[in-house]
Amino acid sequence: MSPVSAPNRRMLLIVNPKAQAVAARRTGAVARSLSRGFEVHEVWTRAPGHASELARMAAGTGADVVGVLGGDGTVNEVVNGMASAEDGTAKVPIAVIPGGGANVLVRALGFPNDAVRTAEVLVRTADRPPLSIPLGRIGDRYFVSSCGMGFDAAIVREVERHPKVKRALGDAWFVAVGLGLYAAGYDTNQPHIRVRAGEDPWQYGLYLAILQNLDPFTYLGSRALRVCPDANLGEGLDCFALETMRPARIFPVLFSAFGIGPLTHHRGPEGRYWHDERRFVIESNVPLPVQADGEYLGERQRVEIESIPDALSVYR
Repeated sequence: MSPVSAPNRRMLLIVNPKAQAVAARRTGAVARSLSRGFEVHEVWTRAPGHASELARMAAGTGADVVGVLGGDGTVNEVVNGMASAEDGTAKVPIAVIPGGGANVLVRALGFPNDAVRTAEVLVRTADRPPLSIPLGRIGDRYFVSSCGMGFDAAIVREVERHPKVKRALGDAWFVAVGLGLYAAGYDTNQPHIRVRAGEDPWQYGLYLAILQNLDPFTYLGSRALRVCPDANLGEGLDCFALETMRPARIFPVLFSAFGIGPLTHHRGPEGRYWHDERRFVIESNVPLPVQADGEYLGERQRVEIESIPDALSVYR
């Protein structure tokens, strides 16, 4: 898509005021910075799902770019709204501005993890052609960075039950919930999951499965959690699945994924790893929680996941 000349470049800026790092003063500073390179029309979300509604109408509003000021969940909503639109909205590029706790896509694209500084970079680089990236799709839901079935999705489910605590405590709440679930023995006694990549044989005896479209999986503060460290935006999906939940085996995996010691967990005996695959099927013999981009999708016994090449254009 050819870039529009700066005075006429129209941005629909979708702001989630409930995102962890979004405040009215900060939003004003971001809008002022963006206005140096875009004609900004700012809209605030009112409830879960509203960002998808706003994004779905982007092409109809004459927007040349959709800006997203929010966390990874807001980005997910916007992408799903655009990808499901039937009026050409999916071809409108997006510009992602960090407003959450992790901001995985922002950091993967090389932007600062600061809303105003990212806005300034976007203005300076707005004449670059947008970058086409793949999206993952789990059922009828698109995801930008990751999805999963099992323990990680159980953490998301419990965190989302207390949104005010999540906003107040941020990363600490995720850690506390994860440790609490593990200490309580959640789904650690018997594996329920099996995974199939493409037409390969099924892999049985798995406790959880995490798939990534890009690296890392998430951040805790400035430290990246690299579950699938070989994942690359220019390729298909990577998947890491655990074969054990025993403390003596699981904690070395976590240390490795957090970069404490050698990054070798994805090659170790504790799990299975697939790289650059286009399609996965994950099944469980009991209903298990499922998440996409940190959004809880409910409990499922079977999910089909695929990589959709060149599905999204992003400013970089």
